Amino acid sequence: MNKFVMRAAFAALALTAATPAMAEDRLSLTLTPAVVSEYYFRGISQTDGHPAFQLGGEGAFKINDTYTGYLGFWGSNVDFNNSVSAETDLLGGFRASFDKLSLDLGMIRYMYLDQPSNNDTFNFTEVKLTAAYDFGFAIPSAGIYYSPNFQLDSGDATYLTAGVTVPLPVTQFEPKIIANIGQQTIDKPENFFGTGNTDDKYLDWNIGLFASYWGFTAGLQYVDSDLKKSHCANGSNCGPAAVVSLSYAYSF
Repeated sequence: MNKFVMRAAFAALALTAATPAMAEDRLSLTLTPAVVSEYYFRGISQTDGHPAFQLGGEGAFKINDTYTGYLGFWGSNVDFNNSVSAETDLLGGFRASFDKLSLDLGMIRYMYLDQPSNNDTFNFTEVKLTAAYDFGFAIPSAGIYYSPNFQLDSGDATYLTAGVTVPLPVTQFEPKIIANIGQQTIDKPENFFGTGNTDDKYLDWNIGLFASYWGFTAGLQYVDSDLKKSHCANGSNCGPAAVVSLSYAYSF
């Protein structure tokens, strides 16, 4: 789960595929610390109105001009009004680039620390397939995420998402507008939302303005959903909300 393990894994892969000099050219490692005013996941607050401190890391190995393999981790503090204190994710997969078309096939394992009663019902796994096409003036994207047993033993779950990134070529800060909409479908909503909640799908959406400089990226984002108050702490953990973020990407 740390950068040293990731480096070792990719170094071993590189030795089987290329000379040491070629491996250095093909291997990239990135760390991304971030702070957000509130951590939202698919329209639901994960920090109960509090800020979150997050860290992501990725090791990527360029197989050829088309395909890249990657392994990574991501973590954040959370607040579910119980003993759960943090989310830690492991992820991996392959990316492919065909001119302006980008594809990403991967898997994410979501894990939570200090779960109540020493159970692991908060943990779940998703597989994903995403695609994006760069038109220059806009980059539309779409994706599908599937879990055979979603969080809290809520059964099959599918998340469909579509979005667009619009670069604004007006300053050196590389500003861009990013908007997304998604639909989460859950097989057993009563397990996820609580007894009496039978709605098996909901929509969430967000739009934000982001700008980058010297490796830093600052953002201001509006998030919302069509979730009912009964779905999440009588509405206090569902949008609408404004989220401010600041991150830094360090590559080595």
